[in-house]
Amino acid sequence: MQRIALLLINLPDSLQLRLTKILSEHFPQISFEIFFDKSRVKTSSAVAFSLWTGRTDTLADLKSFPLFVFLDPSIQEEFPALDLAEQYPVFDYASISDPDTILKGRLLVFLKRAIDFFEKNSASQRASKQGVFENVASLIKNFLSVLFRPRAVSQALECSPIIGGKWVRIRRLGFGSFGEVWLVQRKGTISEHFAVAKIPHDEKANPKFLQEAEILKKLQDHPNAVKVIEVIDQDGKTIIIEEFVEGKTLQQLMDEGMTSSEKEQVFLQILDMVAYAHDHHIMHRDLKPENIIVTSRGVAKVLDFGTAKDVSRRSISSTVIGSRPYMAPEQIQGESRIASDVWALGVILYALATDYVPFYSENEKELMDMILESPPEPPSVHAPSLSPKLEALILKCLEKNWRSRFHNARELQKALLTDFPDFGKGLYIPGT
Repeated sequence: MQRIALLLINLPDSLQLRLTKILSEHFPQISFEIFFDKSRVKTSSAVAFSLWTGRTDTLADLKSFPLFVFLDPSIQEEFPALDLAEQYPVFDYASISDPDTILKGRLLVFLKRAIDFFEKNSASQRASKQGVFENVASLIKNFLSVLFRPRAVSQALECSPIIGGKWVRIRRLGFGSFGEVWLVQRKGTISEHFAVAKIPHDEKANPKFLQEAEILKKLQDHPNAVKVIEVIDQDGKTIIIEEFVEGKTLQQLMDEGMTSSEKEQVFLQILDMVAYAHDHHIMHRDLKPENIIVTSRGVAKVLDFGTAKDVSRRSISSTVIGSRPYMAPEQIQGESRIASDVWALGVILYALATDYVPFYSENEKELMDMILESPPEPPSVHAPSLSPKLEALILKCLEKNWRSRFHNARELQKALLTDFPDFGKGLYIPGT
């Protein structure tokens, strides 16, 4: 029986038992040496598993390890997946709430990528590491042979490295309750032709993915919309292949500091994109700076229409979807409508003008109570130089009663450009 040493860091007992149960059941020919290391003491372990605690410095001495992180869904939005992927030779993560079938698939993807790393490093590291990379590569190949027994293949679509016969998985960018997102590259291309693959966890999510694809197709003539490349049906799952947008999120840019003209130009692009969506009776329902990517050329792309809804037949949606600080009162109450996006645009404009959001609390119930009941603090409290007219426009977007707001983004756009025809030149929003 072969052996492999694993390093488990800060995993609670229930997660330790779950992980070891999966490993022992599906890799019976491997004897696992388990190290429980909370003191950062170096061991001879080959692969590390860790519970994300929100602090990268706790993992600083593991930069040479393939690292798999378990993530609590409650802090998913703050998880710096891309940053960690750049720091570790092999990196992947999963939610602690993922079912075992999905977790097994993610472990497989992680181990497949680790093979390449171990094999590339086995020659150069053999002397200093006493052949550990070569040995681990062999062990992982045995893992894969077990997982890829004929009866297991049909259970592991998410593990298939090729999508639609031509898209090769590069790295996982994120995951959610309905599916996961991968950076992919067109097979056989010399140039770096990247795209994004959105893959549902199971067939039950297919209608949601088909709806998102249809919405994106309706919007893709707009320069600030993400383009759909194709929709693939593979092993009963509907997979969306869409344009890969390289850049920084608006939140990252705001944190780094933006000039007045940059803020105004980006907001105009976002506003026109949302207005175009509203013209087509589509509401986004989750507008926030993290869902907006700005390229190096200053082009803003509005992402994540996975929560969007076509309301051509209805004026409201009865689903509570969105990110709390950007959610309108009626959205919290489960009655999203076009005017809910206007609220979110108002919050974004407020944040661009002041570097604050109008409502915030670490306590979720308190935050919802503030949105439902408390008036927003006037933006001029934080930005005294702000035009009274612009302040009034922002506050109109943040009216509690949706009927008192601009009814849609096109109406907001007309009001903004009527009162501020030079908006975009950096004359109205303070820079940072």
